[in-house]
Amino acid sequence: MGYYPLGQLFRVPALRRTLLVCSTLQMCQQLSGINAIVYFTPQILREAGAPAMFAGLGWSDDAAAMAATTLAYLPKIPAVLLTTYLIDRIGRRALLSTFVPVMAVCLLALAAATGGLLSGATAGIVSISAVTLYGLVFGMSLGPIPNILASELFPTDARSSGVALSTSGQWVFNALVAAAFPALAASVGTPGVLCGFAAVCVFTWVFVQRCVPETRGVPLERLSDLMKREGDAKPGAKTE
Repeated sequence: MGYYPLGQLFRVPALRRTLLVCSTLQMCQQLSGINAIVYFTPQILREAGAPAMFAGLGWSDDAAAMAATTLAYLPKIPAVLLTTYLIDRIGRRALLSTFVPVMAVCLLALAAATGGLLSGATAGIVSISAVTLYGLVFGMSLGPIPNILASELFPTDARSSGVALSTSGQWVFNALVAAAFPALAASVGTPGVLCGFAAVCVFTWVFVQRCVPETRGVPLERLSDLMKREGDAKPGAKTE
């Protein structure tokens, strides 16, 4: 069995479609703001007023923000176990369709808390809840599924190069988002950046509906045919 070089991924229509779908999902994974939220959670929660929830303990704002961060991320551990249960029972596409819109709502709620639309304990509760729920639903959708789909949709002879190329985009956008978030937050404000991340989630949902096939229950030897059929079903598409 031969193996496709990287350049061949762009020349074969079915492989090109697969690369586009997998790379776009990896890009959206990062542009949905996950690593900006993870890397800067204490700063975001402090800006939202979460430390006010711990005022009675006499903690500094920094200590309270770290405590709020710990509280927000503890539920992610059982969420990982829940994902392993759901992914082959509900399906990859169905999980993306269900939970990516929830990510958008969480980001908008966090934007409201950091933007001063909420105040006091309400802002603290909403911001911690939003970060917690955002992390949970990300871990059940855009977190694992782009990598899973990449490993499934590429045919065996193009899998290594296809997964490598699509996954490299994840790390490129990870670095871009992490580097750009402080500057963007300073220039347009944290609420504006969070709303931008929410807009990416909306785009991701539309992209999933139009372009991402469901792979649950499809035998491994037939998975790579899904993208070929997707392309053939479109008006004017050419077959191999």
